[in-house]
Amino acid sequence: MKLLLSIFFAFLSTALANDRPNIIMILADDMPWSGTQVEMIKGLKGSNMPFRNTPNLDKLSKMGMTFSNAYAAAGMCAPSRTSFQTGTTTIRNRFTGNGNFGEDGLKKLTYDVRSKSSHRNLVEPYPLGSLNQATTTIGEALKNEGYKTAHFGKWHIYGGGPGENGYDEHDGSTSNDEGKAEDKNDPKLMFSMTDSAIDFMSRQNKAKSPFYCQISHYAEHNPCQSLPATLEKYMNHPHLKNIESKGDQKRWAERCAMIEDFDTTIGHILDFVEKNNLSKNTYIFFTADNGFDRYNEGNELLRGSKWWLWEAGIRVPMIVSGPHIEHNSRSDLNVIGYDFLPTFVDLAKGQPQNLNAIDGTSFKSILHQKNIDSTFTSRALYFHYPHHRTSAMHSAIIQGNMKLLYFYEIPDKFFLYNLTKDISERQNLSKQFPEKAKSLFSTLNKYLDEQQAFMPIVNKNPNPNYVPYDPDKVDLRSTKKGDLNGLALKAAK
Repeated sequence: MKLLLSIFFAFLSTALANDRPNIIMILADDMPWSGTQVEMIKGLKGSNMPFRNTPNLDKLSKMGMTFSNAYAAAGMCAPSRTSFQTGTTTIRNRFTGNGNFGEDGLKKLTYDVRSKSSHRNLVEPYPLGSLNQATTTIGEALKNEGYKTAHFGKWHIYGGGPGENGYDEHDGSTSNDEGKAEDKNDPKLMFSMTDSAIDFMSRQNKAKSPFYCQISHYAEHNPCQSLPATLEKYMNHPHLKNIESKGDQKRWAERCAMIEDFDTTIGHILDFVEKNNLSKNTYIFFTADNGFDRYNEGNELLRGSKWWLWEAGIRVPMIVSGPHIEHNSRSDLNVIGYDFLPTFVDLAKGQPQNLNAIDGTSFKSILHQKNIDSTFTSRALYFHYPHHRTSAMHSAIIQGNMKLLYFYEIPDKFFLYNLTKDISERQNLSKQFPEKAKSLFSTLNKYLDEQQAFMPIVNKNPNPNYVPYDPDKVDLRSTKKGDLNGLALKAAK
């Protein structure tokens, strides 16, 4: 009898495992919202880059759903990737900015009193700079659901590396450095990491094991690298001849070539899925860890850039294909990086409601276009950057189509935008709708207080001539890469 029961439960376990879909996650680095040939908003000029050749992402879009309002959890890579892995805001996980990296980094609230910030009105807190191993990651959650898991490419969030956080196979605790290794046949390691992913998935497919495979690319993070033949094609690209500087022409040719090679590797993934008849049981996700402000022939729609909570820093491209997703479909609902953990658990037929202390919400119902809960559409998204790097200390909240930014060094001002009507964040509505601004600010403050967020403190000895950044007075496009450090220092003299 015991033998029969054992055989039955083994059969049941195998049947359940085989019934669960495979999940492939492709993550780009530093890719702007408009950074592919796919229009993120149908018919909106500037929501794509037609001179970037990304036919495989175009194919993926036709196979599935394109999201117009997808957000990274932060305007830079490491905090965003931590939120992605753990389903938490940077406010909750304390990994609010780049810096203080590593297992030996400071693990408590400590303030930065470095000379470069000593002239400012406020002193910034250090971010934790490392994934907290006590939190549940995507790898751990899906292993609990019977998945084999792998992470190839850029990790950059420490915490012991992928192997200590639920991943069976991985490249180790990688950072940006590995992506700088030049190999003319393997730029940004994109081809080798894709080969590793395909090898992993092939073995799991043969073993009839459901798998989660994350391919975290170094592209399009600097430095630009591409196959020589791809670069040669772009050196005389007609769209890039409009750039006045020859140096800039070459730089953008290098970037476009890198993205085409990146897209080619996505084609390898699509080919593998099709040739192995996995399409009916495999989800393919594509998005980026943060946005960026890149050349787009004068059609640059979004304000700000990387490190900022303006739309260019946090709005990202996103495409998903898989079972029950309507081909060539679109969604304009807000999704964010910390939604992926509960969504993956939900797709794996687990119980996302049992995940502890997370902020994300499963968007499985959006993918399948049915039973979308009103609490999803009405919820708030939270962003927090209490640091100086190339930006000012600020936080943001998005609820529906309304967004509020608050800059800590100018506490008497709100910046309120209707993103449906003003995606470029040019018309501040705070004076027109003061009650809405106050309501969003109250909701933001409540969450910051609940999570005991790391906050800036008053500098007792600021430079009396220091002039804080004020969006009403400074257009980021007038400063190199949106870098306010030089501007602020110049004003302080």
